[in-house]
Amino acid sequence: MTDEQIAQQARSIKDNEAFQLALGAMRRDAIETLVSVQATDANKIRDLQATVRVVDELRAHLDAFIRKGRPPKAPGLV
Repeated sequence: MTDEQIAQQARSIKDNEAFQLALGAMRRDAIETLVSVQATDANKIRDLQATVRVVDELRAHLDAFIRKGRPPKAPGLV
């Protein structure tokens, strides 16, 4: 699979409203739960932090795939 094809598929995922809503809900729910979790519940805190981190990293990887697959810009004025 070429970088351009991967970028196209990554763009398709980023443009999928249901997928983005699901990711947003996961992240929001984890952060909201972090506010009320017992400070002594280290396992729950780590799990919730991991959820936020995974959502953020997934979005970052999709962005990186999209950037990598863009054709290079011609030098000079654009």
